[in-house]
Amino acid sequence: LAQMTADGITPLAAYCFLLFVVIYFPCIATIAAIKGETGSWRWAVFSAVYTTLLAWVVSAIVYQVGSFFV
Repeated sequence: LAQMTADGITPLAAYCFLLFVVIYFPCIATIAAIKGETGSWRWAVFSAVYTTLLAWVVSAIVYQVGSFFV
């Protein structure tokens, strides 16, 4: 914790990074499976873009709300 704080990483920022990583772009195997099941790259690309944007929005909201309490 001391090293993280010295590097400028707060517990709130670390938690938001954790949320982003849990939600964001799935692995390539998942994208390939989506392409294989749907037969179209459109759904695979949509899935990758959607989950990445969702992760960014969720992380940003948690960070903004969390900064009110810090």
